[in-house]
Amino acid sequence: MNKKSFFLGVVTGIILTFAVLFVIALVNRNSDADSIQYLEQPVSYENKSETSFKVFQVLGNAALATEESDRIGGDVMYLGNTVVILGENFYSDQVVTIKNPQRVGTYSYTNNGGMPMTVPVLEGNSSSK
Repeated sequence: MNKKSFFLGVVTGIILTFAVLFVIALVNRNSDADSIQYLEQPVSYENKSETSFKVFQVLGNAALATEESDRIGGDVMYLGNTVVILGENFYSDQVVTIKNPQRVGTYSYTNNGGMPMTVPVLEGNSSSK
């Protein structure tokens, strides 16, 4: 094997590696947008006028959060439904109260255990505690 064919093989390998990484990046970038299925008309979230959630994962302009389930003394337990809240400037462990929550769609993802999950997507008048 001469030096020219070795050099061409190395260059071809580098170009193919970058091409594959580019395709993977495109597929991953579009996967979150495809995971939300919007409803034609928003509906009330479990006929609640107000409810609180605790954020456990931020997804760009949305957040995965668990709903308040119980109050024991002065402590609040967030073991209720998991939902996606649409909005901006979320951070982990933030408590968000939503007035007039509306279910606007569903979000599908795979949890850390490898199980596929589908949860409601909510919008409403939110405030942080």
